[in-house]
Order: sequence, then C-alpha cells, then structure tokens
Amino acid sequence: SGHRGKGPKGYRRSDERIREDVSDRLADAWDLDASEIEVSVQDCEVTLTGTVDSREEKRRAEDLAEEVSGVRHVQNNLRVQRAGGMGTE
Repeated sequence: SGHRGKGPKGYRRSDERIREDVSDRLADAWDLDASEIEVSVQDCEVTLTGTVDSREEKRRAEDLAEEVSGVRHVQNNLRVQRAGGMGTE
C-alpha cells in the first residue's frame, strides 16, 4: 500500500473530519443499516454506539471505521438488536 495515509510530520486529521469520514462510509455501505449507529471521535479514537441488526453488521461497522485514515483505535459499543425482538442480547 506504499506511503498512502502518511501525512507530513506532526500532521493529524481532525476528529471532526474522521467522524465525517466514518459516517460517510457507514452510510455508503450497502450491507449495513447505520440508521441507529452513533459515531463519536476523540483524539483519533472512534467510538461506535447504538444498535445494529446482526453480529455481522457490528463487525462490518468496526471494519469500516478502522479503514478510515487517521483512526488510531475503534471502540465498538454497538449492541445487536434482533429485528422485531425486544432487543437485548
């Protein structure tokens, strides 16, 4: 992958830009319903909270967030909520 994503010395992407990128990716993913996902970023660490429909979606959301440039760590607090069910797993 070469040097893509390596910025100048001391360069750090802003949390807001990271949050926008993560949100864009979650929104664009055809295999993920991100309508109940909340994204927050602090010091380049992404926290995902809310609910998704399956373990696969939970993993997918985490993978998408980790691929975003500048992300140091992803804290995945998503809960799996079975569609139609009362919700806690």
